Amino acid sequence: MEQDLSSKLSNIVESLPFLVSELGIAVLLIAIILIDLIFKQINKKHLYILVGLGLLVDILYLTFLAEATVSKLMLFTLIQDSWSIKLRILCDVCTILLLIHLYFNSSERTSKTKLSGEGEWMTMALGILLGAHVLTMANDFIVAILALELMSLPSYLLTAFKGDKKGVEASIKYFLFGAVATAITIYGMSLLYGLTSTIDLQGIASYSKSFSPLYITGAILVMMGFVFKLGGFPMHIWVPDVYQSAPIEAVAFFSTLPKVGATVFLYRFLVEAQLIDNPYISNFLLATGVLSMFIGNLAAIFQKGLRRLMGYSTIASAGLIIIALLNKEEIAANALFYFLWVYVIANYVMFYFIGEVEKEKGTDNLQELEGLGWSNNAVLWGPATILAVVSLIGLPPLAGFTAKLLIFTSLWELYNTNSDIVYVVVLFLGLLNTAISLVYYLKIPFFLYRRNTKGQININIALSRFIVILGVFLVLTFLVPSLII
Repeated sequence: MEQDLSSKLSNIVESLPFLVSELGIAVLLIAIILIDLIFKQINKKHLYILVGLGLLVDILYLTFLAEATVSKLMLFTLIQDSWSIKLRILCDVCTILLLIHLYFNSSERTSKTKLSGEGEWMTMALGILLGAHVLTMANDFIVAILALELMSLPSYLLTAFKGDKKGVEASIKYFLFGAVATAITIYGMSLLYGLTSTIDLQGIASYSKSFSPLYITGAILVMMGFVFKLGGFPMHIWVPDVYQSAPIEAVAFFSTLPKVGATVFLYRFLVEAQLIDNPYISNFLLATGVLSMFIGNLAAIFQKGLRRLMGYSTIASAGLIIIALLNKEEIAANALFYFLWVYVIANYVMFYFIGEVEKEKGTDNLQELEGLGWSNNAVLWGPATILAVVSLIGLPPLAGFTAKLLIFTSLWELYNTNSDIVYVVVLFLGLLNTAISLVYYLKIPFFLYRRNTKGQININIALSRFIVILGVFLVLTFLVPSLII
């Protein structure tokens, strides 16, 4: 007994270097709470700088760790491998992009909300980040559900952070749908545990060929909770309302970071538990992915507001992610990794732009964009915004084209391996949805440059330059994909 305890303690000590990132985030979170409570007179914008520096250090550490990690390591109920480490870097990047958004909008937000909220924002953002970090490494159901809730609970609060009626209403809807999704997921986990007597993913793999209705139902119910975070069908109903009513900074964050964590766990769940070999599971993914794409793209065509347009676009993007999960080979992992990077950058460009339009015009209506492309400082942000739009469509010469090409290539490889015509049909449906997305995405450049009316919008120069940097990133990663993968 003493030897077992000694062995476990030794294992804990040996594992600590691999969890420095998560421990650092937890320490940073506690430090922000204490600083916000004790030092009430300091300029709270300095909190953004402090957290940003902490995350940059974390990125450097994870980069070193990714280079040093050559094989998969099992740390209790966590998996440590190069892929999960690189995706944790992406999670940190999402949070840094949020910090930049908050920093530039801090004075505007203070005047329009009941709280200045720097400390609260940082605390909840770091909580969501910590949940995403843990979820990328989760190898059993208990850790996965705890990480999922760690991401979810702060998200409900941030949705209502403006304190207005619409925000509170959207927060309640988000909470109710989230609670139902969590309950469904836990019920699915209980079914799988009852059948397999294990909660770790590798243990479930021994039943992967089972055609038991309870087994298939349990696996699908588990996936539903994570499809909720992706915003995919049939767990997508919350997306438009939350995107419409939440603070723009929170919307940008919701549209990126939780998706990274949920995607990684879904992929790990399907691969480690060998569920993707089960025809019922793969058919569920096919149906969910295709319906998500069609519902998102067709609904987006009829939207007049930029927020709801991006919300339905998110549902369509969730469909692409789900389709990429069908392939368990390395090409799918690379496709997902590349797609998530490109999606995060392009989405943030769009939400930076939408936030500035709302500040100047008081609305996100597409009609308000008319002629803004001819304003004095549009020479910086205008072309960069168009680059983000084209990348989200998936056209060359932008990284979004490469991202979709990798996903469609993984589908083609599945067809070559299985000779199942269904994969070719799904590939063509994906291409069709790319064409449909042209209809609503191109409304943005159409209105921006519709008439030379020289409408004015005063976007912060520093933010404009940063938008340009992100736009250039989308071009560079198309020309040199190895910058990401």
